[in-house]
Formats: sequence, C-alpha cells, structure tokens
Amino acid sequence: MRSIVDRSASALQRGHARRAPCKVRASDASSDAQPSTSGAPSSTGRLLIDRRQLLTGAAASVVTFVGCPCPICKPGEAKAAGWSYGEVAGPPAWKGVCATGKRQSPINIPVNTSAPKVDAEMGDFDFAYGSFEKCDVLNTGHGTMQVNFPSGNLAYVGDMELELLQFHFHAPSEHAMDGRRYAMEAHLVHKNKSTGNLAVLGIMLEPGGLIKNPALQNALDVAPETPLAKKSSPKGINPVMLLPKKAKDGSRPFVHYAGSLTTPPCSEGVDWFVFMQPIKVPDSQILDFMRFVGDNKTYATNTRPLQMLNSRVVEYEL
Repeated sequence: MRSIVDRSASALQRGHARRAPCKVRASDASSDAQPSTSGAPSSTGRLLIDRRQLLTGAAASVVTFVGCPCPICKPGEAKAAGWSYGEVAGPPAWKGVCATGKRQSPINIPVNTSAPKVDAEMGDFDFAYGSFEKCDVLNTGHGTMQVNFPSGNLAYVGDMELELLQFHFHAPSEHAMDGRRYAMEAHLVHKNKSTGNLAVLGIMLEPGGLIKNPALQNALDVAPETPLAKKSSPKGINPVMLLPKKAKDGSRPFVHYAGSLTTPPCSEGVDWFVFMQPIKVPDSQILDFMRFVGDNKTYATNTRPLQMLNSRVVEYEL
C-alpha cells in the first residue's frame, strides 16, 4: 500500500510534546476528547504518513488513541450525499432529531462509579447466528462498509428476540467507558421481531491482537471502493467472530440503555447493548479500516461526538 510521508516520526513526537498532558496507558483508547485534525495539513490538504511509522513510535497513538488527538487523521468525508464527518457537513451540521433529540447516541458509560448501578435483569445473551454464507458488503459512502445478512440470524436477551440485519464499524469507538474511547467499535444492528424497533450491539475493538479477526478481514477484503457499490462475499462472514469472549462464569457483561442511531437521521427508540469486554485485533486491521474510511488515500475517522445522557438510565448486566 503506497502512501506519502508528510511528517517524520520526530515531528509527530514534537507535536505530541506541545499538546496538553494526556491520560496514557499502553494499548488504551482515547478519552472523551474527539480525534483532532489540528495538525498542519500537507499541500493537498491531507495528512498522510508511512504505514510503518503508524505502527511504531509516536505515531502508534493513531492506533491506540491514548488520550491525545490523532495528529495525522482527518474526519471521513462522505462520498454519498447528505452528511459526513467533516467540517462542512459533519455532526454539528446534522439537522432534525440529530440536533434536537434528548435520547441520542453514543454516550459515555460510567463503569468505575460510586453511584448505585441499576440491574438490567435481562440475563445473558443467547446467540443463534447460523445463516451467514450469503452476505453482501456495501460501501455506504459514509466512511464504512456494511455487511448485510439474510434472515435467520437470531439473538435472544430478556424477552427480546432480535434478528441480525447488518454490522459495520467506527474508528475510534463511538461509545466511551469512563471517558475512554477504544480504537474501533463494531455495531451489530438487529430488528426486534416483536416491536419492529432496532437494537444494536456495540463491541469494542482494541489493538494488540496477534491473529486477524476473520469477520473484520473478510469485510475489508470484499468491501468495494466505489461508494454505494455492493459485492457478495464468496466466503461468508461469521458475526460470531466479533463477539467478546465469555467470562469465567459464562457471561458476557453488557450495559443497556435507550438511545438512537449514531448517524442521520439519528432516529430514537433504539435499544443499545454495549459489551464491557473488548476484543483484540491486530494493529494492521485497525489501520486498514481507517484507510478505508479515508477513501484509501489517508487515515480517517468516522465517529460521532458523545451525547448527553439527560434523564436516561444506564442498566448493567454484570
């Protein structure tokens, strides 16, 4: 993969040194600060850097999002009409419910808090994903690929029967935990078979994995470069590979809250289930996805800012 080096690693290190102190933990994601495009752009208006530098030294912060603004990223620009993550048509310019809604997503999820936690009383998820051989992968034109599934992939929690419609990704994660954002987040979008409402499972992805995640890799391999184009996956894409591992007691802890779509039209009435345990993927897969967000020309991000919780209650199934 060819790229243009607009800055050296030493320049990036100097840029980090000039910024305010950050919360730094190895392999951690960022705080609730949004990725920044404040670094000086090249003559083409893009911030590009050699792939090797991204994976080593100071530039590794683009993978780990260790609490500092990403100095070489830019918000993804839409190739489809209507909205984007950029300056002109980005989140501050989103209209309608996106601007006026009181139950919007994503949110910051309090984890280590002294406040009493409300028990979700839903029990664990039971997954029956088994029909995934015929998947279509769509370039949404809005900075991600969307893997569409045939009917028959079901998940059960509480009294809900949920059917998987599609999954897609964001980088960095849209939800935060105690102000910390992860490198990526997978959204598994379901339809509640009883109510017809949407229910989304959020799974955090963090760097450091040794083996490529098959679901993410197949999506990257198949996704067309042309906006709004769609291709069939010859291998099938197994969504089970995106689920976090079970804890020792066999559970997958999660939080539940009432929210919205994180992209326009930002419709509310969405049941959100955000899993507490992340999955690990190789740094290279995170970079490849960010490259896809950047139209294979730069490394870009596709994340909505955190929204106010307002009067909503976050329920915990721990």
